[in-house]
Amino acid sequence: MTGLILLYFCFAEVGGEIATVDGKFYSGYEAVQINRKITKEFEGDLTDEKVNQIIEKYGLPAKIEENMPGWRDGNFLNDFVTEYFTNGAWENGVLPTEKYSLEETELGKFYDEIGKTPYLAYTRGWKVFIEILQFGLILGSILVICEVSTVFAQESQTKMLPLIFSTQEGRRKDVWAKIFASFTFTVFIFAWIVVVNLILCWMVYGLNGFNNISWIILSQYMRRPILFLKYLGILLGLAFQAFLSLCALTLCVSAYQSSSFGAVIIASICWGLPALIRIFFGGIIWIIVDSMPIFLIINVIINDIYEIWYIVLGISICFAVGCLVKGLVFYKSKQFS
Repeated sequence: MTGLILLYFCFAEVGGEIATVDGKFYSGYEAVQINRKITKEFEGDLTDEKVNQIIEKYGLPAKIEENMPGWRDGNFLNDFVTEYFTNGAWENGVLPTEKYSLEETELGKFYDEIGKTPYLAYTRGWKVFIEILQFGLILGSILVICEVSTVFAQESQTKMLPLIFSTQEGRRKDVWAKIFASFTFTVFIFAWIVVVNLILCWMVYGLNGFNNISWIILSQYMRRPILFLKYLGILLGLAFQAFLSLCALTLCVSAYQSSSFGAVIIASICWGLPALIRIFFGGIIWIIVDSMPIFLIINVIINDIYEIWYIVLGISICFAVGCLVKGLVFYKSKQFS
């Protein structure tokens, strides 16, 4: 898992970085370092004067290539200015022809709403952190399913249940020990993904600019201004709960299954099924579906549930407790069957 995260980080993230400064093109790790260097000169409160200085020194990008994301002749600074202070949009093939003052932009209005001043810094590290986090959490979820699903199912498969239930330790302590070990493993996987991701982004990109709103860091429009630290806290909290819910769900499936292979398959189906339900069904059911583990690890979900994230969290907790209790009761009943 760590190896896959590292490969994704190196090739999909760092490998895709580009920058053009003084007519010279940079790519990969070198582009990251160049972008960090030129941004350091302008770091601080963002003003119209600073925007004009950036345009005067680096100009505005104007080169677009088909099926290639971003401006091909830009850098972090003039890309930023183009996105927030001009009418340019590489996604739609629109070249920047008009420039706006800070108070005329959506960005300026967002910061006025929260009573803060936008801060210019090289925030690419946090954006990559969020992108890698989602990839890592998907891999981690698969690992949790594969490992935890065998906890109870393997005992039925190997015909060990009668022996376990015939001992005092088996009836009272063995079940709780397995549950504790499963949740400990799940928490460790989650923490490992977050820490490895954080270290990688800090070493290559740096972690500046976290005091901005999430929109400016993620380049992702939000319906309302959310400070990035609050966004990150909610995201990590929901993702952590997603892992706990997935562990509880997988334990429940494992208790019902008599083979490890069957437990893995059923747990995988239960994990991915909400995605299909979300596609084909609407209405109030979306709140329940968005509370499932597969959706709580997706970063864009914050934009959808921000106003009711605590309700979604509560539903997820109830779901996890229900799965754990149901699986435990059924597993205990096996000793009398």
